Amino acid sequence: MRIAYILPSLAAKAPVFIAKRLSDYFIGKGDLVSVFYFDDKTGIDFMCPMHRIKMSEPIDFDSFDIIHSHMMRPDRYVSCFSHRIRSARTVSTVHCDIRDDLRWSYGTAVSSVYARRWLSWLKSFDATVQINDFLMDLYAKTLSQNHLIYNGVSVSPEQDDYTEIVCAAGAFRERGLSVVCSYSGIVRRKGLKQILRLLEMRHDIAYICIGDGKQKQELEDYARRAGISGRILFSPFKKNPCYVMRHVDVFMIPSHSEGFPLALLEAGSIGASAVCSDIPAFSPFSEREVSKFRLGDICSMSRAVDEALRMKAEKSAALKNRIAERFSEEKMFAEYERLYRVLMAQRQTAT
Repeated sequence: MRIAYILPSLAAKAPVFIAKRLSDYFIGKGDLVSVFYFDDKTGIDFMCPMHRIKMSEPIDFDSFDIIHSHMMRPDRYVSCFSHRIRSARTVSTVHCDIRDDLRWSYGTAVSSVYARRWLSWLKSFDATVQINDFLMDLYAKTLSQNHLIYNGVSVSPEQDDYTEIVCAAGAFRERGLSVVCSYSGIVRRKGLKQILRLLEMRHDIAYICIGDGKQKQELEDYARRAGISGRILFSPFKKNPCYVMRHVDVFMIPSHSEGFPLALLEAGSIGASAVCSDIPAFSPFSEREVSKFRLGDICSMSRAVDEALRMKAEKSAALKNRIAERFSEEKMFAEYERLYRVLMAQRQTAT
């Protein structure tokens, strides 16, 4: 097969990571893969030709069998040139609740306009992939060409320099504190301020926040004003931060909106005990596997943290087993390969 992946950039974000893993898999099978991207942001390297492109300039779409785009601008790009595509089959993976994601990133007004546009672009694709049952139900009537493929995970053996984080976790523990940790982009959608409010309420908890983003300075300022900076470490982004979970007590993922939580899969694969918000994205995981809290309810979050600490061994083992059974990377690869081949067969039938 000849496959093109269209991406917003090469930045280290979940949709790009999924495209990277798919790319590596198909290259390993002897398929020809190319990556096209818009923004000059790096973080993930691909083992194939990479080309920076412009929205106004079409690639040679029909030199590929499969065109697979990820996120809004790539979807718009493929849709805009769909009238020029004769033989290639087009696929988009929908990584989020489009309306909700845009609302948290850009506000309600932008969301109301661009959610409709984004969905209209997706209708021009031969197939759209939803990454959880909630999104399948949400778009069942809007996108008739839907396929359900869960994200899968395989933790890279590559590790970063975690010295500062490990030392901080040890120092917090020496003070008798339980250590919670998050790693993500630091934006409002991730709900991280709730963890700071938890530290205001409880003085027996410390927090390690790994990542970068638009809200980071706001959280640092909030922590100083609240007098909790002495129990927080803000660390910049690290490669494969899931390995830090071996040095902390609880993994926190208090998001307001998620597509599918790769970070939870990674942390759970390492053996983390996890606390997450009660949003639809986490519905595949039961209370036996994770501890859930009501969004915005810090008392509920506090109880969830207590449960995650008290039942750490049981919760982490159950979550790890669940991930291995249902969310393996091998299963994800097999389902995408099956979809690609079905689409190629449909093309041959049509001709």
